[in-house]
Amino acid sequence: MRNLLLVDDDRDFLQLLSSMLQKDFQVYEATGITEAMKILDTVPVHAICSDFNMPDGTGLELLEKLHHENVKFPFLLMSGNDDRRLVDITERYGAAFCCKTDFDLLEKIKEMGMSNLNDQSGR
Repeated sequence: MRNLLLVDDDRDFLQLLSSMLQKDFQVYEATGITEAMKILDTVPVHAICSDFNMPDGTGLELLEKLHHENVKFPFLLMSGNDDRRLVDITERYGAAFCCKTDFDLLEKIKEMGMSNLNDQSGR
């Protein structure tokens, strides 16, 4: 089973999303960037789905950090706002962006998490 890391400071949204994805993935939950980095240090993750704005940093900062460490696996950045500038920056890092209110958010996460099935975790 593929390991998916979900990062979001909204615990209710995190638990809801996690419960909907558990039949397809081994889901790990983090409520912020600091917790996500701790998980990444101990668990081989195949994909990350992260909220943009959190109290201890942004999902974009997490993406940038992983990019600079040359860690490569699918990454989906989510936000409640559909900001074109944020979409452009995310795509420059080779990641995907999705508004949290998009009707196909779950499908985008599943598709992203299942991509490159033969690849190993980047970390």
